[in-house]
Amino acid sequence: MTDARELSAGANALGVELDDAQIARLVAFAQLLRQWNAAFNLISRQDIRRLVSRHLLDSLSLAPRLRGGRVLDLGTGAGLPGLPLAIARPSLQFTLVDRGERRIRFVRQACMELGLSNVDAIAADFASFRATTPFDTVVSRAVAKPASLWRVAGSLLAADGVVLLQVGAAEGTDIDVDAHAHTESIRIPGIEQPQHIMTIRRARAREQVER
Repeated sequence: MTDARELSAGANALGVELDDAQIARLVAFAQLLRQWNAAFNLISRQDIRRLVSRHLLDSLSLAPRLRGGRVLDLGTGAGLPGLPLAIARPSLQFTLVDRGERRIRFVRQACMELGLSNVDAIAADFASFRATTPFDTVVSRAVAKPASLWRVAGSLLAADGVVLLQVGAAEGTDIDVDAHAHTESIRIPGIEQPQHIMTIRRARAREQVER
């Protein structure tokens, strides 16, 4: 039960409250990743040894920052960060988008085995993805430059929504004249180097928040 102990302690350190059932689902998700990775190369082989810290806890670091009821994960890959967040926040509805049919097939299978009813997995290029209802939060994990992601996410975002990007330390905040962005460093238990989250809001939305 090493995964369970590491997840529980790490989530507490990140300010994410999880019950035993949620921990069990995250452990089961980790096991599915290990099983499928041998054949489908979903994540780096080097990351298998640090799966909990590098992928699950890193994903969960966004949980306290989610807002609203609808969350979009652009370029979800093997369901990261979307599936850990969906487990941690079952009252929210998640849409996970990736152009890889194989990866989305894994995400759908994981949802079925984990009993997740709050996830919709869609195989599509995120640059051309469209939705009839805007999202309150858009997340993405190092799949493109922030400016490129904002051009896509901004068109899918509710007026007062927020975009959360997991980025490299050197990423700039020069996004758009109509948007405000800031980057913060966070510590993920089990990872030596600080990780970074960029938060982007429309300029008008930020002004309303600051009033």
